[in-house]
Amino acid sequence: MTVAVRIGVLKLADSAPVIMARQQGLFAQYGLEAEIVVSPSWANIADGLAWNRLDAAVMFAPLAMMTALGRRGPDTMLRPLGRVSRGGNTIMLRGSAPVRAVWQAGLAGRQAFDVWRAALGRKPRLAVVHMYSTHLLILRRFLESIEVEMEKETDLCVMPPTDMIHALSEKTIDGCCVGPPWGTEAELLGLAFQVGGSATVLPNHIEKILVTSGKFSLAEDVVHRVSRAVEDALSFCQQPEQAENIARILALPVSEGGLTLPVGATRAILPGGGANDIITFTGGSLQLSDLDWIMKDMMALGWLEEAGRKTLTRLFGSGAAETTHA
Repeated sequence: MTVAVRIGVLKLADSAPVIMARQQGLFAQYGLEAEIVVSPSWANIADGLAWNRLDAAVMFAPLAMMTALGRRGPDTMLRPLGRVSRGGNTIMLRGSAPVRAVWQAGLAGRQAFDVWRAALGRKPRLAVVHMYSTHLLILRRFLESIEVEMEKETDLCVMPPTDMIHALSEKTIDGCCVGPPWGTEAELLGLAFQVGGSATVLPNHIEKILVTSGKFSLAEDVVHRVSRAVEDALSFCQQPEQAENIARILALPVSEGGLTLPVGATRAILPGGGANDIITFTGGSLQLSDLDWIMKDMMALGWLEEAGRKTLTRLFGSGAAETTHA
């Protein structure tokens, strides 16, 4: 029996496994009629899960965890199905680069920041894709490493990743921490330069995970089929020799099954590409060790207290343990 599922993604290269699972016929192979919902923002993804407008989604762990706790809407019985990707986020600044390399921790990085900020003539406005994001945590760690206080020395704003290219062009933001391929695209267009990212701040960190809403809490067979289809697609996306084809598919319009991504930047950040921060597609069950740093940073920011940490350990620990992948 074919089961209809709605899976939410954003216009990001690490949505590739879901796109390729449909393109390769893997969802159909597992008896699923998958509707891929391309959402405009992470808030839309979280709302879709919270109100059962989505059955599953690719999202980053901090937002999944806060959504599961009901911190931005009703409790969702959200559970993780598995890992999707590691790394890939880039920290980009517009203007003239004080140094021709990623910024080093300590005094050298602080001096580069001061030179760059002086050219702006004001406190820089930096964008992240959501407050409850790995992007904000990576940005915070980067700024701490160069002895910059994020809360005092920068102004933060939130915008969808697809809007950041225009915002950099119009100078409405001075920089961002953004997922692939948008940082690389900004660099290729000459709009910004890279000062850091996942590879330099926290190599191999968990980035995107696959989650389901409470609708599937009793339908274990459907959960298993969704997991298997995406896991098979992950194996495909891990192959560097498939990168050209994947980039071409992702560049297609949404109406044709793609995500309207820039093909050159997308190819550069896929496995085997030449970007500094490439995506590592990674399957298998989500482990609590994947989330340790996230929960630590969330607690440092005051998003999470000890009771919430224990709840997440139970929810995400049991979810990861119960979901198996072949």
